[in-house]
Amino acid sequence: MTLDIPLNRIGNPLVFFSRLGYHRETNGSFAKRVARLPFPRFHVYLDISQESVRVNLHLDAKKPSYQGTSAHAGEYDGEVVEREMERIKQNAGL
Repeated sequence: MTLDIPLNRIGNPLVFFSRLGYHRETNGSFAKRVARLPFPRFHVYLDISQESVRVNLHLDAKKPSYQGTSAHAGEYDGEVVEREMERIKQNAGL
């Protein structure tokens, strides 16, 4: 699920997502656990431009199955993802 947010609504995107409970991953994306276990977790990729940030959100249901691959059981829509995207929108004042 994607969303474009004007930068003037959130300021620094890295700080904005940190305040929402996301932590930065080594690949530059952000993740937020749904519970205490490592999975499931929300996973966000940001594409930052001069005017806005494109948020690409999905839910990683489990860890990648095979070593050396990035394939996973991800949900890109559905009620849980929609609720989290709505939370992001509300915090951005959209």
